[in-house]
Amino acid sequence: MTPAAPDRFDACAAAVIAARGPFLPHDPVFEGPSAHGIGLGLLSVWVGGPADETALRRLGADGAARILRQMVWAPLDADHLAAGPDLALFAYAAEAGTMQALTDLQMELGVAPTGAPDAATVATAAAREPALLARAIRRRHEAWRHARGLERHETTMRPAC
Repeated sequence: MTPAAPDRFDACAAAVIAARGPFLPHDPVFEGPSAHGIGLGLLSVWVGGPADETALRRLGADGAARILRQMVWAPLDADHLAAGPDLALFAYAAEAGTMQALTDLQMELGVAPTGAPDAATVATAAAREPALLARAIRRRHEAWRHARGLERHETTMRPAC
């Protein structure tokens, strides 16, 4: 499996941001308001203190992309994933958190579930066929959503960005 090109983030972020939509007063995924795939919790971590609905309303897609790059994409080490699995894991982590998404990826791969993008995870993911791995990640994402009573979502079904 060839690692994703560094510019894959822009395409994947655009897909996730478009699918999550602009400001929502109550996003069932985040159990509160969100904007462009960012909930109050993630925004609060980003700003280093409590964030409010007004801050979310002011958050544009570019700001959301900066947050998603640093707080989701980078901790996933998604640049080392092939096209397809990168989006699937990124979309999952944007909703469930990086540790949940990585742990489910590791369980799928049969490696120790550390919740970190360690060498074993990266190497094992690289050995898998990208389309099959992306599909498996999307299935796990859908199972996570289903367990929380959430409907299917567009970003979990996309094959690639």
